[in-house]
Amino acid sequence: MTKNHQIKQIYSLQKKSVMNLWLIFFVLFSLLIDIEPLLAGFVLPNSNQSKLKLKVPIVRDVSISSVGKEQYRSNGGSEKLKLKGIQESVLFDLDVTCLKGTLVQNAWLWFKSASPYDAPMRKSGISSISSEWQEGGSWGGKGGPCFAQAEYGKKDWSYPGSTLMDVVFGRGNTIWQSNEPSGPDKEGWQRLRIGPDIIAARIAGVSKGFCLYDDVGNEWEEKDGQFQYRYFPNRLIYSRECGDKGPWVEIEIKGKDHIHPESIEDIRTKTEGLHSGEAFLFWKTPRDSGGGRVLGFDVFWKDGRSRNAFPRYLIPMAEDADKEVMMHIRDMGFSPGKEIEIHVVSVDSAGNRSRAFKRKVVLSEGFGGLKVRRPEIKAFPGSESSLSLDSIKVSVVDLLDKYVPETNRFIPDRDRKYWGGNHLFSEADRIARLHGAGNEDVCFQVLVRGKSDDLSLEFFFDNNPDIVTSIYKAECVRVERSWLGSEMIPDPLVPVQNGDRMSLDGGKSFVCEIYIPPDLSPGIKKGRLSIKSGNSKIEMDVQLRVWNFNLPDRLSFIPEMNAYAKVSPFKGYQYYRLAHRHRTCLNRLPYGWNGLPEFAPKKGEQGFQWEEWDKYVGPLLDGSAFKDLPRKGEPLDVFYLPFSENWPVKISDHYTKSWWADQALSGNYRQSLKKAFQDFALHLKEKQWDRTQFQFYLNNKVYYRKKFRGSSAPWIFDEPVNIQDFKALEWYGGLWHEAVDPLKGGTDAVFRCDISYSQYGRDILWDVTDIEYIGGNTLQKTRMKRDELVLNPDKQFAEYGTANKLEDPNLQSVLWQLSAWSKGACGVLPWQTIGSDKCWEQGEQTALFYPKGEYVFPSIRLKAFRYGQQLVEYLEILGEVLGIPDDAVRHWVAGQLGWTEDLRKISIQGAGTLVVDGITITDLWKFRLSVGMTIHEVLKKRGSAGS
Repeated sequence: MTKNHQIKQIYSLQKKSVMNLWLIFFVLFSLLIDIEPLLAGFVLPNSNQSKLKLKVPIVRDVSISSVGKEQYRSNGGSEKLKLKGIQESVLFDLDVTCLKGTLVQNAWLWFKSASPYDAPMRKSGISSISSEWQEGGSWGGKGGPCFAQAEYGKKDWSYPGSTLMDVVFGRGNTIWQSNEPSGPDKEGWQRLRIGPDIIAARIAGVSKGFCLYDDVGNEWEEKDGQFQYRYFPNRLIYSRECGDKGPWVEIEIKGKDHIHPESIEDIRTKTEGLHSGEAFLFWKTPRDSGGGRVLGFDVFWKDGRSRNAFPRYLIPMAEDADKEVMMHIRDMGFSPGKEIEIHVVSVDSAGNRSRAFKRKVVLSEGFGGLKVRRPEIKAFPGSESSLSLDSIKVSVVDLLDKYVPETNRFIPDRDRKYWGGNHLFSEADRIARLHGAGNEDVCFQVLVRGKSDDLSLEFFFDNNPDIVTSIYKAECVRVERSWLGSEMIPDPLVPVQNGDRMSLDGGKSFVCEIYIPPDLSPGIKKGRLSIKSGNSKIEMDVQLRVWNFNLPDRLSFIPEMNAYAKVSPFKGYQYYRLAHRHRTCLNRLPYGWNGLPEFAPKKGEQGFQWEEWDKYVGPLLDGSAFKDLPRKGEPLDVFYLPFSENWPVKISDHYTKSWWADQALSGNYRQSLKKAFQDFALHLKEKQWDRTQFQFYLNNKVYYRKKFRGSSAPWIFDEPVNIQDFKALEWYGGLWHEAVDPLKGGTDAVFRCDISYSQYGRDILWDVTDIEYIGGNTLQKTRMKRDELVLNPDKQFAEYGTANKLEDPNLQSVLWQLSAWSKGACGVLPWQTIGSDKCWEQGEQTALFYPKGEYVFPSIRLKAFRYGQQLVEYLEILGEVLGIPDDAVRHWVAGQLGWTEDLRKISIQGAGTLVVDGITITDLWKFRLSVGMTIHEVLKKRGSAGS
């Protein structure tokens, strides 16, 4: 250390005393000679005698952008650093050499705003970083840190595909806090408090720097009745390249510590249910007697002679003394069942290290090979011929095929030989062949081309009257194809009775549906399909092989049909019943932008009045609304509660302008809302509605005040963006749990959030949300969510998006569900499912239900969602009969089908549509056969039936 550097570090001495005068003399003497070795052993006065403040310069800083191509660029040489909500943050670091062995009492970051009047720094987050990085060069420079990589083109932040957000703000075993800085002074300087542990983590080497973040992000205000919204103001501060304008850190030292912490005493391991080469390690945080505390650990693994450090993002921070921590060994490429020696070293807040505790650990063997029987049945030989009836041609294709009569083509394209021979149909043998389980619906399409004034269809299983058959006629709606023009594409389905007479001019598709009742005896069941035109008739056999197991009445995986309008249990159940019949669940959000519910119990002086509510909503929750349907008596799987930020307590009467919920909302609002939560939970419990998940969900967004003055939300609740939004959800969710958790009993009343920017949500909602719906799910978001579920295994997540476009293959609705389930999701949610009044003429991607007057009709895509749900049930049953964990089956499915995924979004705020490629309809048929036949054979060998 140079003498000039020592001079810069002395900032001030407080509490004038004899001890202080002696200390001043000692430090001045140190300027004349190099006594750093002596200073390292010198014990500073403790905190109740005096405090030493140091001015520590920042030695590296860089702006990081997550926007578009900027996420791959480094910006280490700029004179100004930009902070901008989720879009741009700053990394910086100190030279902590002089702080080794010291105990930090307080710390503050000083920075000079370059936008003090327009956009000063407001409440800001600061975090440790669990990955090494270098400052890099100027804007666009290669090799420096960027959002996508710690060293672009060379080094990931953590696992492959990670970003900066995986190693800061709670992710990657980091610590953080959020504080309000002082306002800019006359020269623009602001001061932000930094928690002592965040500085200590850097001193101890368990952090590699600091991340500074704009927690406010978007700003809004109302002036003279006008709503003004500022989208991510540019908050600029000067960088270290600006010399005297550059940031620095003020650190208050309370003493020194050179006493080594205690070592850990034991490690326990768990490998059950983990992928190969993984393990959970658990140990208790030891004590420290040097004045600080154990803050973190160094962990190494030894294989033979070499000792290797685990990456910092895998190593936990310490808990309080004697409390257990957990480390998840993963991403290391260890072979199944490998034995390694683990070395764990305790690190205290002054950077002292214990002796290593050593233990040999055997890693997971993994799940082993999942043996699934290959189907013996092969697709029928292709043929360009079709069944002929006068001038009419008839073919049979899969439910998931999309035939466009106007252009006589398939989506996706099919070879001409597919018409006469495919995996379901043989024109030569005049047979359609299907397989299914009890309590399952199986379908095929009949394509009829030609001209007839008297066309009719009949579909029966004569010798098996318990098998229920149905016929639907597919109608076409117009779809605009940009530069390709418009096209009439089939989607809505209208029921057709056996023998109904219709006219045909061109082409038409009919969906033939079979419901297999539970516990129908296994084996081949024979049916027949007759197609008549005038006095001519074609008959073909329909062969149904019934397997020896049933699909459950209660859904293991929920395709949730989200809705906002047209649907109300106070007006009828037909939408709910149609969804239920298709093994999906309709869930109507009961309130709009003003937060006032359309259907809710009335609230009087004595509390809620339940009579009307129970009369109309009760049948959905006790299952009686579905008593005459398959899965009879099974109630709704999920149901939105009518609560919002504005009901049953009016928020405007209790809100004070602040971006932070704990400051903005009054104590009366809190108590009144809590009482309402409790009353609802008690009523649900008394009614014993214990098979439905009741969801408290906040949907509204503050920026909708631009369009609707009556919008009641002060934050972005649905798809939160800023930390202020996540913290508001934390406030409401915390209040919900405080009110409801003690009263739950057998009732499943949960706090739900829909989040598309989950990678920016830190760990704020980890202990708050019971179920999270993830928008635009990616491997990174799944990884983050599964990391959370390791700590909170009772939590759930689902995926939301949009159903496939009408011009895209209906196979996508099935593959979306398989993809979501393989990631661990408990369901999928198309964000809107009810068609408008114009959906019969102009195609709507969001129309899975087609309203017409007092009636509602299904779409082919709704039946595709049922196909996917039923296939997930097969996979759940497969795991049960083979006695293997769900994760093993999920891992196998992803590897077996080997799809690729692409999320397509019209706007950055939109839900997006997941497009899955690499799988054909025939591939999926083979896969389903393999799973079904495996379950059937295993149960047959056991001599048992049914699931």
